[in-house]
Amino acid sequence: MSGWLKNIINKVRELNKRIDKYKEDTLIQSLPSYTYVNRAKKLLMEDKFEEAKDILLKALELPQKDSLVHKYLGAAYEKLGDIQNALTNYQMSADLDPQDKTIWQRLGFCLVSSGKYEQAEKAFDNANRIQAGNSDTFTGWGMAYFKQKKYQEAREKFAQAAKINKYNFSAVFLGAVSEIKLEMYDKAEVKLTFLANVCPNANNTFEFARLKAIKNDYDSAIHYALKSLDYNVDMLPAYILLGQIYASKFDITNSLKYFEMAEQKELIVADLYLEWGKVLEKFEYFDDAKLKLLKALEMSPENIEVMAYLGLCCVTRKEFEEASPLLEKVLSVEPENLVVKQALGIIAYENDEIEKALTLLRSNDEDSINCHYMAKCYEKLKNDTKVKDYYEASILHNSQSAAVFIDYAKYLIARNDYKEACRKLRKGLKAQPENISLLNLMFYTSYILVKENLCDYNVKETLAIAQKVESVAPGMFEYPEQKAELEAFLQNKSESE
Repeated sequence: MSGWLKNIINKVRELNKRIDKYKEDTLIQSLPSYTYVNRAKKLLMEDKFEEAKDILLKALELPQKDSLVHKYLGAAYEKLGDIQNALTNYQMSADLDPQDKTIWQRLGFCLVSSGKYEQAEKAFDNANRIQAGNSDTFTGWGMAYFKQKKYQEAREKFAQAAKINKYNFSAVFLGAVSEIKLEMYDKAEVKLTFLANVCPNANNTFEFARLKAIKNDYDSAIHYALKSLDYNVDMLPAYILLGQIYASKFDITNSLKYFEMAEQKELIVADLYLEWGKVLEKFEYFDDAKLKLLKALEMSPENIEVMAYLGLCCVTRKEFEEASPLLEKVLSVEPENLVVKQALGIIAYENDEIEKALTLLRSNDEDSINCHYMAKCYEKLKNDTKVKDYYEASILHNSQSAAVFIDYAKYLIARNDYKEACRKLRKGLKAQPENISLLNLMFYTSYILVKENLCDYNVKETLAIAQKVESVAPGMFEYPEQKAELEAFLQNKSESE
């Protein structure tokens, strides 16, 4: 081959190589980012979120900026639970394409998840400006208001969402919850009844149960709470609600059963032990209550409600030094906290600061404990009319309180009103038939009354009370001399016959 021809061929080959290299470089540089986006979208649909993220991160290396890359990268991060990176990419996508309604929606929902509620409002507002009348937009918008406790505004947005799409059950449900917060119970019940029939689930039925409990329809509340557990056996709020409802029905056995069931299922949170402790306090199991409340405090050391009830529990156990820092911390945050006022009222009573105690206790004169201690205050002031009024009020609010019946009976015994004392003790024993203090007082009042009308039947009935004390709690019977006297009466009568 001649030299000139060989040179031409070599030059052509070199030129071809350059062209091929140029084509390769050009293809790499101009590869459309939507290729990456489409591959990532497919992976997202297959729940392969990590792989989708990796592909979209490669797309970011391309020279052009594409809002879709950031949009779906935000979606990948959101699915992976990385809300901060999801927010960053959604915001970048919105900056690149501010006319994309979906981006503003997703940005809004992520802002709600991260607690940035006012920014979320603006994001949903932007989404609505771009495309008005979208049900999901109004749902998210309502959530942003709800989280800020702006329940009326939230209710309005949820209503708009449901009006646009009557099958948006989330909006209907959240609208009902907003109405419960606003004490619009009848309107909420209509929505929850609809949901219970059309799309029942654990959340809907639980909220229906909670509404029924608020309306004191305890049987229906129990029905729907149990139904909620049928849908989700790990629905902790349902266990707590059942414990609270049965406590309101003065059914201590079933109340404690549901708290114990939640604990056995390891549904362990501070609220479980808080509500458990409150129920135990109500039924005067103060040692057990303190243990539960200490667990709650360990899990949630800054929880004001836990500190308040733990402080009250310590006061009822006369552990005033332990209670003091707890009560002070609550007061620094909530100066009008009713539980703390109750505790301080009890302390004032124990310190003989009667007027101070009454002032504090009057803050809630429909509470059984407050009424109990107000009766004791008036007892010290020798105001017999108010003593009886407040003891009766205390029993009205909690007919299971042994402490109230014991103090009331002692008050009546001190005034030689044995018949009335006996009546009160019988009521107390209906609630707590094996309470040793009640049984001892019942024996003593019966002993006094039987001496006024000695007969075999009355004596035997009174001795039966003593025998019950000795069988339930050996060594805790307080009136052996009086018992011996009655036994001697029967013996003498038997011998004389």
